[in-house]
Amino acid sequence: MTRLAFLRSIEIQQTRPYLGMLRYRFTREGIVARLFHTEGDCGPEDFPGSAERVDPGVTPDVLARQVLAWRPDAVVSLSIPDENALRDAAVKERLERQGVPVVMHGLDTVNLLSNKWETKRVIAEHGLAQPDAVLLDGDLLNGRGLPVPAFRDVVLHQAQSLGYPLITKPLWDCLGNGMHVLADEDELSDYLRQPYNGNLMLERFTRGELCSVEVVGARGHYVVQPVIWMGPADDGPSSTFQRLRYVAPRPEADAAFAPVAQRLVRLCRSLDIEGALDMDMIYVDGEFHVLEINPRVSGATTLAIAGSGLNTYDCLVSMACGQWPHRLPAAAGQARMIALQFPLCSCGEDTDRLLADTLDLVRTATYHIDGVSVPNAVVTCAYDDALRLPPRLRELVGAGCLDALTAHQIESVVTTAGRLPVPATPAAG
Repeated sequence: MTRLAFLRSIEIQQTRPYLGMLRYRFTREGIVARLFHTEGDCGPEDFPGSAERVDPGVTPDVLARQVLAWRPDAVVSLSIPDENALRDAAVKERLERQGVPVVMHGLDTVNLLSNKWETKRVIAEHGLAQPDAVLLDGDLLNGRGLPVPAFRDVVLHQAQSLGYPLITKPLWDCLGNGMHVLADEDELSDYLRQPYNGNLMLERFTRGELCSVEVVGARGHYVVQPVIWMGPADDGPSSTFQRLRYVAPRPEADAAFAPVAQRLVRLCRSLDIEGALDMDMIYVDGEFHVLEINPRVSGATTLAIAGSGLNTYDCLVSMACGQWPHRLPAAAGQARMIALQFPLCSCGEDTDRLLADTLDLVRTATYHIDGVSVPNAVVTCAYDDALRLPPRLRELVGAGCLDALTAHQIESVVTTAGRLPVPATPAAG
């Protein structure tokens, strides 16, 4: 019997259905699992094992002791966002000194990738394109410590060299927090009167198509999942759950991504990545520009799994059990299905039934963002069924489940994809 602990810092329901599917493997291989989670509730239908609620403010020392008290043989980190991934990396150091392996990147690596400015250095070292940026000192901007009134003039001068529009990015944080697009010098001057209360980057804002990709692996062997497309960058950050995201063939972009995937694998090897990471990019003029790298699973993990059929959580269990990459299927990571995630007009049992009857439903979920409920669905579609999907979408619009604009966006994606061959997505490295 193998005792396997999981660490989680947001609702475990966001892993549905793919983490829950592991109950069959756990039964077959005699794995007993326990979830240590800081947010939400967890019932038998949510996780294939027992669960223990942990204080959200738990320190690495306390969490390590709680996990050790359960006597695990190995531990897997599923925590989001970066600050919780960093906590788990600190727990990894403590547990591995006690002989308990933890599937998580090392503390130095997580710290590096959690800091957007330090990440830029690594991106450049591996020949990946990225927008130009400068580092701004939050103490000088906010008048803390040594007064340097001319520092604002330095910032305005650097901004002129970068070129407008620009976007502010706190070195830490996610979900668009602290990000503001500045169209010109007047807007930057206004911003500098009440700047972000910390260190940040000023980065050239590039208008293009937002996209991301997940990598999963350890010990030199890594799989790059299909690219997830998230729509135009528009005028700044927006909620990823309020827009269409998809995996679908795009031959020109897929060809342009192939060398990016190779460089990304080399980056993972150099950092000794162990587990999963998510890289956000923007695609413009046939080139992928890296925006940031998140050293953890992400909100895109479910969609990546739906598109490739490679279950990230199953891969992490294989790493914990010393079976990586021996269980890896042929062509792992290649896109096998069209996968779509999109907002719904409503969510509930009736909507779920209609979606399940009309589409290949993976799951529905409701996200709560700034006090607003955002119902979402994840569905898949076989390539040879793509051209039959639009009439089903119109049925959902008529039933009030889907708005017409989202249906039109999905129809455009699947109609184009349905006329193309299955893409040759980069897989293992």
